[in-house]
Amino acid sequence: MYQYAAQNRNRGGYITVRNRIMLIVMVVLLALVVFLGVRNISLSSFRGRTADTFYHGLSSNVAAAISTANRLESTTNSTTSYNLGLVRQYIYSMDQVNQMCANLTGKTYVPQDAFTALYSDLENYQALVLTNKKSTVETREMLLTHLSLVQGYINGELTS
Repeated sequence: MYQYAAQNRNRGGYITVRNRIMLIVMVVLLALVVFLGVRNISLSSFRGRTADTFYHGLSSNVAAAISTANRLESTTNSTTSYNLGLVRQYIYSMDQVNQMCANLTGKTYVPQDAFTALYSDLENYQALVLTNKKSTVETREMLLTHLSLVQGYINGELTS
């Protein structure tokens, strides 16, 4: 009469093969969930640190470029080429960081057109220095304007 219930009893406290397989599958799944959770946390932390590094690299370079461009005088003198070279170095560094950001995250802080305008300003300024033109006010102001726009892009005040 109660044969079915008697057959299903766990005899002697042993775990049946089916229960053993189920236990192994559950342990493996739990380990996988823990592993993926830890990996996801470290990956999101990496992305956040990377974005912060790009932002700080760009903002420090643009601040240094603006500071150095402000030291450029309205007339050419002995330090003009040196300071212009520093500004070029900062702009190139910003361009490289921006490209790394685009390659790693798919997002850029500054559009490439802004760097094209900056390089054009530098070329115009360099031409004035080489031809020994005395007044560089307009080109200097254009360079500072473009650097301020880049700073606006970096700080999120402007969008591309």
